[in-house]
Amino acid sequence: MTRNKAAFTLIELILVMALLATLLAVAAPTLHSLKGPALEQEASRLLAAAEYARTEAISQGIPMVLWIEPEAGRFGVRPKDGYTGNPAREAAWTLPEEIRFDLFANVNAVFEPRGTPDPETLQPIVLVHRSEDRITFEKSGDGWGYEIADPSE
Repeated sequence: MTRNKAAFTLIELILVMALLATLLAVAAPTLHSLKGPALEQEASRLLAAAEYARTEAISQGIPMVLWIEPEAGRFGVRPKDGYTGNPAREAAWTLPEEIRFDLFANVNAVFEPRGTPDPETLQPIVLVHRSEDRITFEKSGDGWGYEIADPSE
């Protein structure tokens, strides 16, 4: 009785597993570094939203609010309550699942028509990646909006 079935030997299986382990070891650092760009992209988008609120306050001549709903993972720009602006120029964004706000309450940063923010409404904002990397925003040194805080301070 002879067998003519093609099969893998134990040596072949071990070699394939070793090759896969080597490829995974080389690729793992690259996969781990993908979290940085996502967090940085959301940080840039949040800074852009603050600047958009400031420029819209100037161009529409009404106070504009950069609002943040931490529980929903949403933020956006709208006119301050009691003012009517151009609805087409309001905007809202949602954070990706791997990023969240580390805030205890909603934020409503108000930008006045002259472009200056109301300093009482500029609260520190923290974005956190699921890997626990974080970016903190605070009132800029010139007082015109937000900037990314220096993590070494």
